[in-house]
Amino acid sequence: MGFPFGEALSRVKDPCRWTPSKVRLMVRACREFACFHHRRSPELRHLYASGGFDPRSIRGERDLRRIPMLGVSAMKRFLLTSLPRGSAVLKLTSSGTRGQKTQIWFDRASLDRVQRFLATLWEQEGLVSEEPANYLMFVYDPREAKDLGIAFSDTNQQRFAPVADRFYAVRKAAGGGWEFRREETISKLEEYCCQGKPVRLFGIPSFMFDLLDAMKEAIRLPPGSWMVTGGGWKAAEDRKVSREEFRRKAELLLGLPPENIRDGYGMAEHSSPYIECRRHRFHVPVYNRVYARDPVTLEVLPPGGTGLLELVSPFNAMMPNLAILTTDLGSIDGDRCPCGDGSPTFTLAGRGGLVKHKGCAITAGEIVRRA
Repeated sequence: MGFPFGEALSRVKDPCRWTPSKVRLMVRACREFACFHHRRSPELRHLYASGGFDPRSIRGERDLRRIPMLGVSAMKRFLLTSLPRGSAVLKLTSSGTRGQKTQIWFDRASLDRVQRFLATLWEQEGLVSEEPANYLMFVYDPREAKDLGIAFSDTNQQRFAPVADRFYAVRKAAGGGWEFRREETISKLEEYCCQGKPVRLFGIPSFMFDLLDAMKEAIRLPPGSWMVTGGGWKAAEDRKVSREEFRRKAELLLGLPPENIRDGYGMAEHSSPYIECRRHRFHVPVYNRVYARDPVTLEVLPPGGTGLLELVSPFNAMMPNLAILTTDLGSIDGDRCPCGDGSPTFTLAGRGGLVKHKGCAITAGEIVRRA
């Protein structure tokens, strides 16, 4: 079993600068994975058959939007695999506390591909460094969270600068529930600032916002420090704080330049990463596609139209999640990003649906309210 086009795509440099050759490679990789899952997954084969879709018909860019989508709600109810389950080397779950949780499994080659996606993207954005850094992690302690996806992904990001020290702000309480250790975290932040090493603040913005709200006075992080948020905007949004206001507050209280405050986007069901550029827009790397679809007709909307986001990425052989329909609302931007990268960009607009999935955003909001 091999995926030569998928492997080549995972090694592409400058993924946010599309070229005709990179686009052709993406199309071939999507055909490669669609054909593979069609052979190996009876559930996906039924989905393709019900839509009259032949994976061999993927020949050009416009064909990618015809790939039948797997809904994230289905992935929260059923574990679908295209390889023997013994092939899995990593099993993660979504961060919900109640209801159905998504399981996302990886075989070794698929995990390596998505890891290369992340490494290339972070290198492009200047987040890779050889200088040791102190890590303040606003996520669940992975020693206690075990297979929780967001704990793994944020810990995984520590490989892009050597770890001098690390501190996890969300730990299990005596009663067994999660708690945000706000005062301990502020003390650790002050300690790190005195050491002079770069500080990297990673994790859920609900917790970061709560910390900023509790700070009595401003401090200045050492040069080379970063803040990278991901998921969990609910607590800030409940207090009517926009992402722009959040950045301004972080800049004022921590002395961070705005280009060193970035937001990330992703989900367990998709796993392929997105991170804001220095102008704070989400670019679509060439190994991904993002479409906004009308919630009723599922037609692809033109730029500017807000709909349910569809995410496409050809990397995972273990599970048939080549194309998924999310419950997130967003739109494709109609103009080019002023940062200079020519790839499409998209804007998030919130969650859709009558019932919100119990993901990290809602979970973090509950923990902050308890704190």
